Amino acid sequence: MISGINGSNWILESMAKVRVESKMIDKAKIVGSKAKYVVEFFGPCAEYNGEPIVLCSARNPYEPREFKSLDGAVSQLSRIGLDKLSITIS
Repeated sequence: MISGINGSNWILESMAKVRVESKMIDKAKIVGSKAKYVVEFFGPCAEYNGEPIVLCSARNPYEPREFKSLDGAVSQLSRIGLDKLSITIS
């Protein structure tokens, strides 16, 4: 198991990209509701302390990155290199 930033579950885009290339992360799930979507990662090393690794931003590295649209979240995952994803809207 590998943690995110400073032993947390938060991970930056650059860290996620490296873990995708290393096959440590193989899929993602977009979770949320209108204008508040968060990306959770899944794979052999995409969990820390029983919780999934979550994408954060460089501006707020200890909070999940919230996307205003599904398109934005899907586009970000494409840049990271993931094509397997699921979407859960509540």
